[in-house]
Amino acid sequence: MSSKNVVLSLLCAIMLICHSLCAYIPQKDVLTVAERDGIRLPIVMYHLVLDDDKRLGKFIVSPDELRRDMQYLKDKGYTTVVFADLVNYVENGAPLPEKPIMLTFDDGYYNNYLFAYPILKEFGFKAVLSVIGIQSEKYSQNGERSKYYSHMTWDDIKTSSDVFEIQNHSYNLHSFDKSRSGAKKQKGEDSEAYQKMLYDDLMKNQQLIKEKTGIDVDVFTFPFGSMCADAHAVVKEKLGYKGSLSCEEGINFITRDKECLYKLKRYNRADGRSSEEFFTFAP
Repeated sequence: MSSKNVVLSLLCAIMLICHSLCAYIPQKDVLTVAERDGIRLPIVMYHLVLDDDKRLGKFIVSPDELRRDMQYLKDKGYTTVVFADLVNYVENGAPLPEKPIMLTFDDGYYNNYLFAYPILKEFGFKAVLSVIGIQSEKYSQNGERSKYYSHMTWDDIKTSSDVFEIQNHSYNLHSFDKSRSGAKKQKGEDSEAYQKMLYDDLMKNQQLIKEKTGIDVDVFTFPFGSMCADAHAVVKEKLGYKGSLSCEEGINFITRDKECLYKLKRYNRADGRSSEEFFTFAP
C-alpha cells in the first residue's frame, strides 16, 4: 500500500472514531444554538398605572394603555416569565417558552394592585413587583388608600402574589438626597462601609417581606438603576440573590450561565405611544 493510501486510511479511521465518540455524548451536554448564544428576553418596566389622563407621563400609563399592551403581547404570541422561570432554566435546564417576555412593576404602588393586577390576571400574565419596604410598612399602618400616592399594603402584596412575583427594591434607598442616589456609593465612602449599608438595608426589607407575607425574595431591583461595582458583591455573594434588574435599555440573552441574570436591561414604558410603536423591540 502506498504512503498516500496509508495516510488516507488513517484519516478515515480518525474521523470514524470521532463520529462514534460524538454519538455517545450525553444529550444534556449538547447545547442548542439558543442555549449557547442565549434566548432573547425583552423586559418591560412599568411604574404607576392611573385612570387620570392629566397625570400620564414618563412613568405613568393608563389602565387602557396597559390593557392594549397586554393584548398586543398576547396577539404576538408572547408568554410572560418571572425570575423563578429564568432560574429554573439556568440552573435546572427547564424549558422557557418560545417567545418569553418579562413585565416588571417598580415601587409597589397601590394603583398596581388596583388596576394592573386585575388586567394581568385577565390575560393570564405574570409580572415582577419590586417592593419598597418602608412604603409598604407605612401604608399598612396608616390605612391610606389613594390611587395617586399610596403603596401596596402587606395584605395587598400577599393577595396579589398569584400574579406578581415579589422582589426587593430596598427598604429605604429609593430616594435622592445630597449624598446618595438610590443604592449608589457616596462620594468618599469606603467599600466596607458601603457594603454594610447596602446589606443591612436589603436584609431588613427581605426579612420584613418574609415576616409580613411569607414570601422569600432573591432578586434586587436597583432604585433608579443607580449602582456601583461593590453592589454586585453584596447582591450576589453576601445575600446570595439569583439576579438583579437595572434601568439600562436593551435586550437580554439568557444562557445557562448564572451570571446572565444580573443587571438585566429593561425598556421603560411611558405614556404617549401606541403598543405597536413602543414594542418595536418585541415584534
